[in-house]
Amino acid sequence: MKQQTNLTRYKWIAFLGLLLMGIGSFLSCLAPTPVLCNIGSAILILSMMILGYAFYFWRP
Repeated sequence: MKQQTNLTRYKWIAFLGLLLMGIGSFLSCLAPTPVLCNIGSAILILSMMILGYAFYFWRP
């Protein structure tokens, strides 16, 4: 039962990373100012780190 709980947790972390990647890519590509474009790029980098962490422990 404990193993199933951990897998569910990493699935949610992966989902959060995918959601952040979508927001970051949208903001990075369509931002009206360079500052927002840089924030979008930072969100993309953060989401890649989150996804790397989640998919390291949960391999679908």
